[in-house]
Amino acid sequence: MNKPVVSIAKCKNYEPDEVAKAVKASLAHLEGISSFVKPGDKVFVKINLLMASKPDEAVTTHPSVINAVVKILEEAGCKVIVGDSPGGPATRGRLERAYRRSGIIGALEGTNAELYRGFDGIRMPCPDGKLIKSFEVLDIVPQVDKIITLPKLKTHMLTGFTGATKICYGFVPGMVKATYHSTLPDPEDFSDMLLDLTELINPTLTIMDGVVGMEGKGPSGGNPKHVGAIIASTDNAALDMTAARLVNLEPKDLTILRTAMKRKLVSGNQNDIEVVGDTLDNFSQISFEPAIRKKKRGIRIPRPIRRFLVKRYMSQPVPLKARCNGCGDCMRACPRQCIQIIDKLAVMDYDKCIRCFCCHELCPERAIDIE
Repeated sequence: MNKPVVSIAKCKNYEPDEVAKAVKASLAHLEGISSFVKPGDKVFVKINLLMASKPDEAVTTHPSVINAVVKILEEAGCKVIVGDSPGGPATRGRLERAYRRSGIIGALEGTNAELYRGFDGIRMPCPDGKLIKSFEVLDIVPQVDKIITLPKLKTHMLTGFTGATKICYGFVPGMVKATYHSTLPDPEDFSDMLLDLTELINPTLTIMDGVVGMEGKGPSGGNPKHVGAIIASTDNAALDMTAARLVNLEPKDLTILRTAMKRKLVSGNQNDIEVVGDTLDNFSQISFEPAIRKKKRGIRIPRPIRRFLVKRYMSQPVPLKARCNGCGDCMRACPRQCIQIIDKLAVMDYDKCIRCFCCHELCPERAIDIE
């Protein structure tokens, strides 16, 4: 059985020439872009948008990476569509602000790429899914020939890590995402859903922005940290495991990867993955602070019971009075509607809270801490 291949290319910074060189190098080790697309293909480039954040906050895929990938695809004769469905309510105003603030609109200047502004979903069967047998996904999915995803290397408070697998959650339209958070509060169940979704979407190629990642309370409340890598693969689980190793995170401690191991999508042994280009040893000095949820020690709870008691064994979101301005984004994003705005401050109903941390992820002021 052939090993999955993950290509790594060093990238010092986000200067356009530096990024373009690194992206091309990462693809060259995978036999080039022509191995994945052909002239005339309509390609959807799925970015990591999440929310309206500036590029230097390390929340979204950097514009330089998007620009480099789009130009490579256009040189290969492809028609390119770029987009995402960020978290929270799906409105044109929120989407436009996210595209503009994160530099995506600027990244497409000088190209012929189209910016996806759709909100509609379409139901697609997922007969081989372990947990989910059909998904509502963005209507763009069946309209294109190929899908290329551009995740950001980040930690994640719910799944431990967000990368090649978690980025596929953006194919679920707007607040439909809240349904899965509400019905699957257990992190392992949620990760199983993500793996089902990723297998359904089956991206042609994934190119990870690992130039500057995020450690700690990711995917939006952590700290940016320079890594200096562009990572590419056709195998999402292998890419995520390699990226985690690159920043000295233990895969078995990351829910999304631990779940992938249980499903035998990846062995957990890095030797079972062929790394080409720059090796992991070239990044040996990099170490990320993990995203840690507090749990009670010494108690092992069977998974079926844990699904109902998960809130008692996890950290909780805590509004910060000094930062909260009562904008209400957290309230609108909450899948269980357990947040109210009272006297310009978010107030949590912890009896209803499922600890999905959507409020933490989508707060524009970083006013929701995890304690």
